[in-house]
Amino acid sequence: MRLLLALVTSVAIVADINFVPLWAQDPQDLKDQGQVSFQRVLDLTLKNSLKIALAGEQIDSAARMLRTAKRRRLPRVGVQGWFSGDLADIAQWGGENFAGYLTLDWDFYQDAAIMQAVAQSWANLTSALLAGRKTISEEIFTATSLFYQALKAKRQVETVEEILRLDQVRLEIVRSEFAQGRRTQAELGDADAVAFESDLALTRARQDYRKVILTLKQLTRDESITSVADLPREITFALDFPLEDAIQAALRRQPNVLVAKANLELAQVGVKFAKLKRLPSVRFLTGTDYAFAPYARPEEFGFRAGVIVSYPIYDAGDRKSRIEDAKSALSRAQMQVEQAQYQARQEVTDDYAALSNQLALLQLTERKHQEVETRFSIAEEQYEEKKIDELEMARIRLQYLQSLQRLDELRLDVLLARAKLLKSIGLSSTDEIAAHSKKGEDEK
Repeated sequence: MRLLLALVTSVAIVADINFVPLWAQDPQDLKDQGQVSFQRVLDLTLKNSLKIALAGEQIDSAARMLRTAKRRRLPRVGVQGWFSGDLADIAQWGGENFAGYLTLDWDFYQDAAIMQAVAQSWANLTSALLAGRKTISEEIFTATSLFYQALKAKRQVETVEEILRLDQVRLEIVRSEFAQGRRTQAELGDADAVAFESDLALTRARQDYRKVILTLKQLTRDESITSVADLPREITFALDFPLEDAIQAALRRQPNVLVAKANLELAQVGVKFAKLKRLPSVRFLTGTDYAFAPYARPEEFGFRAGVIVSYPIYDAGDRKSRIEDAKSALSRAQMQVEQAQYQARQEVTDDYAALSNQLALLQLTERKHQEVETRFSIAEEQYEEKKIDELEMARIRLQYLQSLQRLDELRLDVLLARAKLLKSIGLSSTDEIAAHSKKGEDEK
């Protein structure tokens, strides 16, 4: 589990984004209100995720298997003893009725079997560590996605609430005009139906919000969560690194690629060990004829040592078959590395393009929102001066809120696209991309 904790402290998909709540609220107030921050969601996910806990158990199991494999290289010490005597003559029993052996058994070299077991255990531990890191990345990305979905659902509730207020204002106006004979019964019914549909839409929006919050509770295993805190509306990063740098960083860091490379190294070792099978096995043996009551007959003490060498003269083609199987496994491992590298390139390329597109859409939407914001500010002044009525002001306010909702959703989409790109690369920060690319150039 200590190995997994080391992974947790080293992995954070969105570590360099300033995810501080928009309003400076006291943490105790947030807790009392059941409102959870983004960082709190990440902390709870890392702490309580069952998938991460399972990955930790697999890492611990692989570490134990490695320790067991290493112990096979050590000698074994044992003792064997026996008793024999005449049950009819118990009174004459003595030290001559007891005897035993002290043994030392050591598989000094066993046609590379022990070395191969150690190498296999090392590879299993490496794969478990990489799988654990991948699991942490995926769980953090899942938590990020859920948090963003919750924020979108929260914004939708706020917008639909404003739509309902507008429709209710419109309904009251139509009712007033109907009472004055200026509206028909049908127009009143239409206005009432629109307000009713908005009420239904608000119910659905609130249900969607509660559903996302419930999923967030299940992921974090924290039943106290009732809402999510806002994030800053500023995007403080840019796509200021080329695609090739991102690809090269992924080839050096992505867990799937690293696992494939580890399997390739193991397959190479497997070929080597398969060829070593033609060498003999060597086993050291030592033993003592040492009675359990040695002082009774010390002259009978004896010590023996020996070597057992095994070498198959004819194995019916087993060694050749093992070498061919190992070479076939090596060929498959090489293809798996190429496949993992291809998939890494494809994922990074797609995610890079998606983030670039989202940033472009965000820039266009921000410029459009500035126009809507200006109209809204003018309308507020006109409303105070009684130049426009309440219905007109409500319509303009709704336009502003809808524009703000679109902008917020695009900002969240940008952050999510960025988190997805970092996950596909296998890094926690865009600052690390250039560092990994530079490291690769230096090694060349």
